[in-house]
Amino acid sequence: MATITIRNLDEKVKRALQLRAALNGRSMEAEARNFLGGLVTNGQGDSVPEVDLGTAVHRRFAAIGGVDLKIPPRKFSAYHGNRQSADSSKSGKTKEGLGTAIHNLFAPLGGVELEIPTRRKSHRPIPNFES
Repeated sequence: MATITIRNLDEKVKRALQLRAALNGRSMEAEARNFLGGLVTNGQGDSVPEVDLGTAVHRRFAAIGGVDLKIPPRKFSAYHGNRQSADSSKSGKTKEGLGTAIHNLFAPLGGVELEIPTRRKSHRPIPNFES
């Protein structure tokens, strides 16, 4: 048989268990064993709810009616490892991705050369060994 220890039991619960045990002519341990065994075998102590939260909410509000939401069509990026979407494979054209669209939008304005400084690992000055 297994043994359990229950810590931080409320004093009111302990006294109620003592009273219940005395009324049934058992020790507190025997009363707790009988009570827990009855809960588990009768199925009242199941920790798994009968229905999940979504079903419970649906049942609660089903009487007042539902709401029909318009679900927009799903949009995919054209660039997923050079795969073409189903629409583009039918028409023979590939859809452009976001980066390509931005490039094409600003291309007439001319390009800008950005000078990106190299990244250093330390804030100390680079030593000069040519002295």
